[in-house]
Amino acid sequence: MEPIDFFKKTFVFVFAFYIVFKAVGLVMNKFEEFNLVYVLKTVLAALVTALILGIINYFAKVDFFTKKGEQKPKDN
Repeated sequence: MEPIDFFKKTFVFVFAFYIVFKAVGLVMNKFEEFNLVYVLKTVLAALVTALILGIINYFAKVDFFTKKGEQKPKDN
């Protein structure tokens, strides 16, 4: 896989996970904190976190979506 593929997978996974995590927390608090500022802060925090982890994985190339039986080809 290309390094950009590692970045894309990590970015999408972290961004989606963070948004879902904050949405579940919001539901558990019965939407008490819900307003436009909360949504903007959540999206901005998810974007920054996903970007940082995606950049790290761009260089580290950790593929956490492979199945246990699969062997990934070695880069030459």
